[in-house]
Amino acid sequence: MKNSTDYKLISYHVIFWVFHLIFNRYQSIFHPGDHYWMVWLDVFCAQGTNILLVYLVISLCLRYTVPIKIIPLLIGVIVLYWWYFLMWYEISYTLRPIIKTWPVSKFNFLYSVIIILWAFVKFAFFGFGYAICIRLIRREKYIAILEKEKHEAEYEFFRAQINPHFLFNTLSLFYVKSLALSAELADGIITLSQIMRYSLEKNENSKMVLLSDELEHVNNVIKINQMRFSGGLHIDLKIEDTFPSIQVVPLIIITIIENVLRHGNCTLIKDPAIVHLSNSEDGYFIHLYTYNKKKITLAGDMNGIGMENIKKRLNYHYGNNYELTIEDNEDFYSSKLKLPVSHQIDFYS
Repeated sequence: MKNSTDYKLISYHVIFWVFHLIFNRYQSIFHPGDHYWMVWLDVFCAQGTNILLVYLVISLCLRYTVPIKIIPLLIGVIVLYWWYFLMWYEISYTLRPIIKTWPVSKFNFLYSVIIILWAFVKFAFFGFGYAICIRLIRREKYIAILEKEKHEAEYEFFRAQINPHFLFNTLSLFYVKSLALSAELADGIITLSQIMRYSLEKNENSKMVLLSDELEHVNNVIKINQMRFSGGLHIDLKIEDTFPSIQVVPLIIITIIENVLRHGNCTLIKDPAIVHLSNSEDGYFIHLYTYNKKKITLAGDMNGIGMENIKKRLNYHYGNNYELTIEDNEDFYSSKLKLPVSHQIDFYS
């Protein structure tokens, strides 16, 4: 499919340049006189230089415009101009006197610089315009792909999820039944209910949430994991006081912490798992640092589906305005996440 598209695009380019040559050198091509092959050589060298310039400009533009790099772009344009100037000098004052297809005038440097600059600007403008069109088309395709992936993910989520009302009603029933048997079991059921309610609701609307809500969910997950380890979970949890209005993308922080609890050896007293959340000094970012010793039975690394999902969601919501660094070796796993701070606006303050 891709090859057929490439061939089609190449054929469009060839057709365009054929019409361009016919339009600009009609007299030379169809009325060559006595020097037929010499005229074609002249057309090939002269127009070939112009065509090559267009594609060199396109390549330069695609490489240095997104993100824009002014200095390399300017240097590239200047180098291309003087290359174009030398090519036309050779065509006008070396090739044409030999094949005698074009009258040759006396060389005037300033005049040649101006005339060739005009031709350069014309073809360079065409190249830049084409490159911009390519960028716009690629951007639209990328946005369309993101939207398609988002809709597919939402569809898969809704298709796979259990009816929330049935789930929470059942958990409530289990909670009531377990109260007489074990207070710890009842507490675990209600905590699980809160965890699942938060996960389902926040995954469903995928909007920004208060950091305090996310951290409450973190505490619930750690609480239920303490039950799992019978109180033997050792985790160095430090959460710096944050503004109550700070907002984050839901389930990002919790997924990273769940990654630690699921794959890490969190039962070591002397080498506990670490979860530190703090503000940057300027107040514009929050920093999350996690560390855990790996389980002996853990095969491979910890960069599974969860982390890939996190990266996609971070790219979607924050673009390039975040940092995620992961260190993964045989003994331990650590991550550093830097997120920009977004504040909820209080209209009643």
